[in-house]
Amino acid sequence: MLQPVATDGLFAAADSGTATPQQSDNGTNNHADNTAYVGEHVMASTTAKSHGKAARIAIITIFAVLLAALIAYFFVGRWYFQDKAAPGVHLGNVSVMGQTREELANTVKQRLNNTTVTFTAEGNSVKASLKDLGVTVDTDKTVDALLNAKTGDVAKLNIFDQPHIALTATRDKETAEQFVTAGLVDEADRAQIATVVYNKSTKQFDYTAGQDGKGPDINVVNAAVKEAVATPGENATVPVKLQTAKNPIDDASAQQTQFDANAKLGLKLTVDNGVNKSVTIPADTIASFLKPTVNKAGGTMSLVVDRDAITKYVTSDSVTKELTVPKVTREVYITPKDEGGVEIGADKTLGVDGIEVTGAGDAPERLATAIEQNQSTDSTVAVKDSPYDVKQVEVPHNFDTANGDKWVHVDLTNQTATAYQGTTVVKKFNIASGKPTADGSMLSDTGTFYVYLKYESQTMVGEGYNQPGTPWVSYYNGGEALHGVPAYMWGEHPIYVQQGIPGSHGCINMQVADAKWMYDFATIGTRVVVDGTTPTSGQTLRPAGADATGWQGGNAS
Repeated sequence: MLQPVATDGLFAAADSGTATPQQSDNGTNNHADNTAYVGEHVMASTTAKSHGKAARIAIITIFAVLLAALIAYFFVGRWYFQDKAAPGVHLGNVSVMGQTREELANTVKQRLNNTTVTFTAEGNSVKASLKDLGVTVDTDKTVDALLNAKTGDVAKLNIFDQPHIALTATRDKETAEQFVTAGLVDEADRAQIATVVYNKSTKQFDYTAGQDGKGPDINVVNAAVKEAVATPGENATVPVKLQTAKNPIDDASAQQTQFDANAKLGLKLTVDNGVNKSVTIPADTIASFLKPTVNKAGGTMSLVVDRDAITKYVTSDSVTKELTVPKVTREVYITPKDEGGVEIGADKTLGVDGIEVTGAGDAPERLATAIEQNQSTDSTVAVKDSPYDVKQVEVPHNFDTANGDKWVHVDLTNQTATAYQGTTVVKKFNIASGKPTADGSMLSDTGTFYVYLKYESQTMVGEGYNQPGTPWVSYYNGGEALHGVPAYMWGEHPIYVQQGIPGSHGCINMQVADAKWMYDFATIGTRVVVDGTTPTSGQTLRPAGADATGWQGGNAS
């Protein structure tokens, strides 16, 4: 007979090591206990599943929050640090995270000013700044290095990357060695390198022999300077051993350098603008181009020509100013516009082309090569020409008021010349004008003219005469001029001028002193009015003075 199937499927078999429900004493199963057991088991299983699901949700939530925070950090951080020092960036040992360019510059300067190194040796000490040790810091480049210490958006925001940036600087090891030596070693005990130095008093290079002595271990000094540059703002104390130091330069080499340098001081070196101005370079300046240079490794000294110093001199304000030519407008005299505004053939102001210095050109290289070859030379800077412009200007023509503009009235009828300023008479002179001839070719022209050309002395040549040494000549009408009569012809006071007898070839003859006065008075552009009628009788118009001198030979112009 088949038996009912037991509910063992709900439980593990007895031989599996798991307890199974027991039958009651009367041989029947305890169904109530079994039911309770099954219920508890099902409830426990459901609770466990609920807890696991909650845990998974919690983990996912935390991950999502962290991811969101990371994404927010990336975008916000990228924006915030785009023009600031990135997280983890240090100047030496000091964090500069988040500092702007201006703040970084201030930090660099502050740390630089606070950096000191104290060297000690044999009971002496010397405290040095980086400047004392020959260190020149480039603040802008240091700031650039700090801002660019990390590249790329992800790498820039990596807080675990901690770059330590040193100062961007150049070092002069000689300066460091000299400063530390001066502080730690008595002058009498120091090693001295042979020197060649320019003496402004004697205008020569002087030579000083070198000597052996003591000096600091330069390797220790250099290492300390390097560390100070890497960690600015720190105050370090560095013990240094003193050791034997020798003069590394051969004295004969230094003396030859002195000789070579002094020989170059006598060179004639000039800089010009290629047109009309030049500057001769003085010995003191040539000396500044010459750099006695030590080669410790080779034990020699040689003379180096400093091309940068030459360029700086050639382009200096003083040289540029000396070689510059300001442009000057040419002013051409014309008659008053109511007289036609015609050019009189003379300039009120001469035009000058402008010359502007635009650069050194090849002057520095030419000068440097000449100095190296011990040769004198001329050199030319780069220039730009500016041609002058031209402007017409009316001659002075205020003649209707007292003390107005200057003008001269030549009265042929009375054989006089009167100087005026406006309506005011200034001075009156005796003259002798062009003499009458059958064809009238030698008579002085009448009309209104203007002085256009002047000579203190001139050889006047024309038909029938050659008159050297004619004094105080003021041309106003072609070849006609106011001028003195040469003394060798008529003496200082020619009688025909005093008596008013026309006797020239068309010019207005005057006594020498009178012509000089008129020459000074009648400047270029002065109006000369010639009118009246030339006497033809040949009779004297006035008596001669007591100082009159007779004819000595020759014809007047």
